[in-house]
Amino acid sequence: MKTKIILISLTLLLAACDQPAQPEKTAAAEPPPTLQPQQVAAPEPAEEDVKGDIEWFEGSVEEAFALAKAEDRPLFLYWGAVWCPPCIEIKNTVFKSPQFIAQTELFVPVYLDGDTEQAQTWGETFDTKVYPTMIVFNPAGEEVTRLNAGIDISAYNTVLELSLDSMKPMGEVVAAAMQDASTLSAAEIQRLAYYSWYDGKALPEGTPAELFRTLSSAAVDSSLEAGARLYLQYLVMLAGEEATDPEAISKLGAILSNPALTFASWDYLIVPERMVATLEGSEDEIAALKHGWASVMLDSRHDERLSTKNQLYGWRPYLVFHYEGDDDKTRALPEDVVAAIRADGRAADQSVAGTHSRQSVINTASNVYVLAGLTDDARALLTAEIEKSVTPYYFMGSLASLEEDAGNAAVALEWRRKAYEASEGPATRIRWWASYVQALTRLAPEDEATILTAALYPFDEGHGMDDLFHGANYRNLERAKGSLEEWDEDGTKLDDFHAAFDAACTAADANCTEMM
Repeated sequence: MKTKIILISLTLLLAACDQPAQPEKTAAAEPPPTLQPQQVAAPEPAEEDVKGDIEWFEGSVEEAFALAKAEDRPLFLYWGAVWCPPCIEIKNTVFKSPQFIAQTELFVPVYLDGDTEQAQTWGETFDTKVYPTMIVFNPAGEEVTRLNAGIDISAYNTVLELSLDSMKPMGEVVAAAMQDASTLSAAEIQRLAYYSWYDGKALPEGTPAELFRTLSSAAVDSSLEAGARLYLQYLVMLAGEEATDPEAISKLGAILSNPALTFASWDYLIVPERMVATLEGSEDEIAALKHGWASVMLDSRHDERLSTKNQLYGWRPYLVFHYEGDDDKTRALPEDVVAAIRADGRAADQSVAGTHSRQSVINTASNVYVLAGLTDDARALLTAEIEKSVTPYYFMGSLASLEEDAGNAAVALEWRRKAYEASEGPATRIRWWASYVQALTRLAPEDEATILTAALYPFDEGHGMDDLFHGANYRNLERAKGSLEEWDEDGTKLDDFHAAFDAACTAADANCTEMM
């Protein structure tokens, strides 16, 4: 169960907004055969309109659903945040695509920022747990699909088109698949292949991984790309069941040997640690697959079909395999590998100079540097970005994580404090407040006065936090509360916090008993 939780968390970290992920350990790979540095692309023009050219609905969420029902139109919901790197990439790629913009004219498109009024209440209603979340609803308000933030731009267009062709709720499609996958249409299989399984709720609890193996086989006649994605989802779930597949090596090899399948499955393939536990074979066979895996991703990483973020993440398989069993990264990278990583990072940085896209690209570059053990490079990149970013608190949080991992507790805590103080927006502030409180209890448990003062911030209107008991706000309040109670081992220090919590909960008419 612990392994399953780690793998799910890693997926969320890469595809959605949070702090940089740390790799799990798998078998070492040989150095790749060739390493060509990334070419510097022409800088993108500066962008001011983060919503793109889509004609977003201007009324309330309730009014949007009422309009969709009245006009018998599907509804496209985007739920994100201004600081979230994957959100910014979506806005500057998908939302700029002429085909995607044209398709949204057939929907009622709703843009919901996580810091706007009632956004967290709606997030709770839609069971959105990560930024960004994109959901298509049919005119009756039923979920048709939930889009994965890591897929290729062209796949978004395909999924929207498929949603227009079939408005059957995803829950019904899954139920039909579990009953008899052969009854599914090609469009339904495609929808299943591109559904965001890591944060969606379409699967009944306890659904076996075998369902996706069956779906993969059913997809062969209609779409090899869908079949590949469904097979990789099978391996992800199989790893959670702590089982292996004797065909995994051959099937992964087939996917990696086919460029079309590799690019269609890029979001799965950049996170090999989610699947390698399922490999069954000799040490030489597994090592050969890993070497091929790393080499294919590196050789493909500069393909123009990939976003800059995904080009950089082409390094992940090689680095994950290289540092297998080496938590302290004592196994040095070859000099040409280090030089190529730095060249790619510099090229990516220059390619987004003066654009809003920097948030996503710089975040990814720093993640790759950290994964490669290039801590000083990551620190320099993040520190420089603080002066350029419109949401510097995000990079302050990244620096805090980096410094804590490096054993620099005082520096890490100072970055946590600065990040909280610089954060803006009610939901954003409670997120960064919770991280600050957790850091205080973890890194400075002896500073009782500061901890107790900070603990009360959410209940003071002057600190700009509200709607505390819904969605991500409550989850962040809950994690801070848990850290505080763990810190207060004898239960004697948090009377004021508990009183303020209870009063706020009662005032919000929330279910305080359940939350306790």
